[in-house]
Amino acid sequence: MYISLGIVDFFILFLALQGLIISVLLAYSAKKIKNNYRIAVLVFVIAETALVNEAMQSGYWQAHTEIIPFVPLLRLAIGPLLYFYTRGLIKDEVKLKRRDYWHFLPLLLDAQSQVIALLYVTRILAIPVVQRFYFSYEVQSILFRRGTILDNLPVFISLSVYSVISYGMIRRRLSDKQQSVYKQADLKRARNIIYVMAALAFGLLITMLIYAYSSVWDYYIIYIPATLFIYVTSMAIYRRHSHMTTEDILEYNKPIGKVYFTGAEAVDYSYRLNQLMEFEKIYLDPLLKMDMLAEKLSLTERSVSNLLNHHIGKGFNDFINEYRVEEAKRRLIDPATRQFTIAAIGLDCGFNSLATFQRCFKQFTGVTPGQYQRSVIGQIMLKS
Repeated sequence: MYISLGIVDFFILFLALQGLIISVLLAYSAKKIKNNYRIAVLVFVIAETALVNEAMQSGYWQAHTEIIPFVPLLRLAIGPLLYFYTRGLIKDEVKLKRRDYWHFLPLLLDAQSQVIALLYVTRILAIPVVQRFYFSYEVQSILFRRGTILDNLPVFISLSVYSVISYGMIRRRLSDKQQSVYKQADLKRARNIIYVMAALAFGLLITMLIYAYSSVWDYYIIYIPATLFIYVTSMAIYRRHSHMTTEDILEYNKPIGKVYFTGAEAVDYSYRLNQLMEFEKIYLDPLLKMDMLAEKLSLTERSVSNLLNHHIGKGFNDFINEYRVEEAKRRLIDPATRQFTIAAIGLDCGFNSLATFQRCFKQFTGVTPGQYQRSVIGQIMLKS
């Protein structure tokens, strides 16, 4: 049997193998960010599905039929996994419930090879009643159907339905600013994944309408962009999470609690909190913690956390660091402090290290402190 591998095939193989590697890294990082194990499984399934389809397209599958029963096709798990990853981000779930596993029941539609192998290995096929049922026309057409429009229809339905459900969940949560900046970023990335999955479902629909039988185009249209996008996205998630501090991780994993304040109380405490920031500038203290802020407001730590999350829309670290970044922006372009180094300015604004200062400054402004300083000073010089 001839095995064909072109440039595109090698490209898909490379991306799929990289996807398998990054899925392992994401699974390892789930020790810190629990929901990462769900995106890890999603990346693994997409990579594995791309590899299986590449084996079919290249002829490797036909040349080595003995391995077919041991390599399941998991494409119908992509939709449910996308949904559970989204739900995990929103509800801070750790484990699936027993009833959630019913979502993966459609995987049996792609398990023809495994069913056939099981019937032969267990010798169940030797039973006369099973033989008559197995060799009936209807059962044979189901077990051995390949390459028809019906082969991709379940995938289209699954991707479409789960993309719509997941998007509805994401849209509602993105309008709620209670979670940390990192959680917001992951929600936006999840939304981008949903967009791509919906687009792939649409592309699959187009190929189903054009071709009565499965063609190489439905393979290329689906798995090249899918493997490329999921690899880039998962790598970005892994790199972003690997730079999170212990406080960032605690903020990320912290569930949103109940509301402790009435509307009037929230306005009053928010005003007092802003007074502490604007006039006392307590954010300049690099040792500032939640308990110190709670003591100044005569509140419990849980109440302060609730005030920040529910009424101000920011976590503790994001709230404090945003003030520090604004102070640093003023000092970077102030002629009185311009002679100081960027590191000295960052430390003087309450950051405990240059790396943390650089990271937070770029998080809130999109540029590094040095880039910001050069840009603003350059504009001032041009105007003068």
